[in-house]
Amino acid sequence: MNKAIIKLPLAIEEDVHNEFRMHTKLMLTELGKFQSKQDKDGSIRRTLQPISKTICAFLNTDGGRLFLGVNDDKMIKGITMSKNMIYHFFGSLRHMCEKFKPFSPISRIKVSILEVIPMEDKTKVKLKKVDMDKEDVHDFPKLANHSVGGFFCDCFKEINQAATKQYLFIVQVAAPDANSPTVIYQNEEGLAYRRRLASNKCVYLDDLRRMMHERNRVFVDLHEEVRHEIDRFIKFN
Repeated sequence: MNKAIIKLPLAIEEDVHNEFRMHTKLMLTELGKFQSKQDKDGSIRRTLQPISKTICAFLNTDGGRLFLGVNDDKMIKGITMSKNMIYHFFGSLRHMCEKFKPFSPISRIKVSILEVIPMEDKTKVKLKKVDMDKEDVHDFPKLANHSVGGFFCDCFKEINQAATKQYLFIVQVAAPDANSPTVIYQNEEGLAYRRRLASNKCVYLDDLRRMMHERNRVFVDLHEEVRHEIDRFIKFN
């Protein structure tokens, strides 16, 4: 089925397996200076978080889905893009995965693209599956090269022009294979994340190594509460 009418707001909640975003910025280097602000204490805080954090957290937990084009009220708004900008997104996704450690997780990531078509009834929206191989007479000429990994590319000039449409991206991250050795992924910043409820929690590898080293030693007087906390950290529950 290539078309569907979806009732709004979505019945899906943001949780350990689902997250909503209204942007497609994958890496920290793609965020511009205007996407951060200075707090009263002088510290710099991001107003936009790179998607790589959530992908990393899904990889290290039980997998999940990222809905790009859905706001915090669970309304499907879509993201304004041209076909060239969609191609740019896929190039950036591959580039991001190549920067993950210990190796690229691209085989565990699948992306579906749906065109968002508004309806007169605002409680519903029509979604149409996008065929990237099908050319449209209104499409911009296909760019030969894209500048990925930064906050600007020539294809971004096409935004808000006639050939752009609203799209919903569903990024599906597969759960780890239970029969394979455990792999802890780090994103392009060198940080590892785990999914906790509806947020991403950073895992500090030095703390993990220290705790695992201490857990392997014999502490007959180790407080039960401390032992439980170490066990919890090692198992990433």
